[in-house]
Amino acid sequence: MSESSKKMRFPEVLSDDLVEHIMSTFLPIKSGLQSRGVSKRFRHAEIRSRYLDFSEIYSMRRSQLEVMLIIEDIFGKHKGSQINQLILTLNPIGVEDKILTWIKTCVDKNVQELGLDFSKSKKVIEIPIDFSAIETLTVLELKWCKFKIPDNSPKGLKLLRTLSLMKTKMTKEMIDAIFSNCFHLESLELIKCRMYGTLSINAQNHKKFKSLVVYSMPNLLNVILNAPTLECYKYDGYVIMVDFSKVDALKEAKLHYRWRYSYNPSALVIANMGAYTGVHVLATTNIFLEAFSYRYSVGEMRRPTLCFRNLQEFQICLKSPSICNLFDIAEFLTQCPNLKRVSIDINGFTFEPDMFWTHHQKPKIQNGNYPLNTIEYVEIIGYKNNWHELDIMEFFVRNAKSLEKLMLIEPKSPKTALLEPDYERIANIRSISPKKNLIEFVKG
Repeated sequence: MSESSKKMRFPEVLSDDLVEHIMSTFLPIKSGLQSRGVSKRFRHAEIRSRYLDFSEIYSMRRSQLEVMLIIEDIFGKHKGSQINQLILTLNPIGVEDKILTWIKTCVDKNVQELGLDFSKSKKVIEIPIDFSAIETLTVLELKWCKFKIPDNSPKGLKLLRTLSLMKTKMTKEMIDAIFSNCFHLESLELIKCRMYGTLSINAQNHKKFKSLVVYSMPNLLNVILNAPTLECYKYDGYVIMVDFSKVDALKEAKLHYRWRYSYNPSALVIANMGAYTGVHVLATTNIFLEAFSYRYSVGEMRRPTLCFRNLQEFQICLKSPSICNLFDIAEFLTQCPNLKRVSIDINGFTFEPDMFWTHHQKPKIQNGNYPLNTIEYVEIIGYKNNWHELDIMEFFVRNAKSLEKLMLIEPKSPKTALLEPDYERIANIRSISPKKNLIEFVKG
């Protein structure tokens, strides 16, 4: 090796494109802000990063002024030919002009992923830029930022795969325009958006649309889905009518139903049930289970009977007020012949025993036949050593013959009071199954 080769420093032999790739991949902006003790070239190479993720810039307890100076410095010195990603999480009040300049810089450098989170301002901000005209975007996430899309075909968004909007005013015309122009759209999230009446998704010509999230939109009355390829539907809010008649591929449903005191939602829950009987994953709240409770009908106790033949994972979050108990859970599980995983979240919830439970339901649980032969894993989240939690534990150990693990996870909140464990009963429950280490207690 020549003397000149020995003196040559490794970073100096790398091309600009390779340095840009290395720094974008292995030293993104949030790491580069804390790591400057390298060679002179690498110390400045962070400004070539293609991934400008400032989402955690407040984690070091920086002031707003410090944050702005850091971002301004990075954009002022950015020498890279491309910026693939820009993510900003900050309070935009008073610095809208700077944010506009940064976004325009990224657009000029063919930005593909754009995420703006202005929730710190507690005010929906309008940035004077037409997001629908950005041709290179594949991901667009706007929180507390106004979004508009023209009815006619916009110039951009042809490559868009993910669209996430929070606190945006939505109209039927905007939804139609999104699905008329974004033919590569895979995921749509509408979070706390303002929309009245009907949300109608017309994606019959889309081959890639897989996921829809509707979160906390209390003014919606119903949802109509014409989306043959939709696989995942996530909903948080009051129970409303959903038309799944033109959905053929649904595999996952997460239904965080919330209680509305003005009416009993059970009839609506059952009306929507046809689409959910074919899913593989179902996550919901006790409002869902309450619809399956026994009720007097035509002079006798009846409950809906459905078969969730494809269901492999069931997650239930129990919240007060509720009439649900172990019997309701057990009866529902008998309608899931291929279930493998069960998760029961009882954080902040305690079953209240009544006469019907004591004299009718509990004897059926203790003496009944519940062949849960496919269940392999059960977790109880928020375990506090209550008697009803031991009932749940015993039920699964006794009836789930294929059970491999039963996880009892204590509440995360240190303020939650834990009762003294009933060691004798726990030992009796362990003795039911010949499998060692079947039951595992986990700190929250």
